[in-house]
Amino acid sequence: MVNSKSKIFGLIGSVLIVTVVLVCSYQIYLNVGYVHHYFSPKLTSVFDAEDTRDEWNPIIFDGKDSIEYDTVFWDKAIINDANSDRNVLLRVKDAKGAIVIEEFQVSPGTSKHLDGLIRDTKYFFEIKAEEGQFILNAT
Repeated sequence: MVNSKSKIFGLIGSVLIVTVVLVCSYQIYLNVGYVHHYFSPKLTSVFDAEDTRDEWNPIIFDGKDSIEYDTVFWDKAIINDANSDRNVLLRVKDAKGAIVIEEFQVSPGTSKHLDGLIRDTKYFFEIKAEEGQFILNAT
């Protein structure tokens, strides 16, 4: 009888310890910027275009002119936020200026997966768009 009571207390204690560890880990994930960015990387760019349909302009994501997919947690996708004014044309170049992904269109509220991009390589994004404001997210 004593043995079964100690097993129950041990089981309850184990469940409580696991619960506390999971809650603490989740709070660290949510509230520590470096940890959150590592497991859920996302860069944002707000681009105000003044009728640039005929020229390519560089996109600056969170103050960076390039993106380096340095963890396995990147989705390697570009999202045109639903609050953007209209469709955009984008293309991707490597550090040498060679076009890695030819121009593609992304409508507001949709995304495009960027298959073929290699990890630990810098990529530069360029935009061609009509007049308007665009919010782009790289995930």
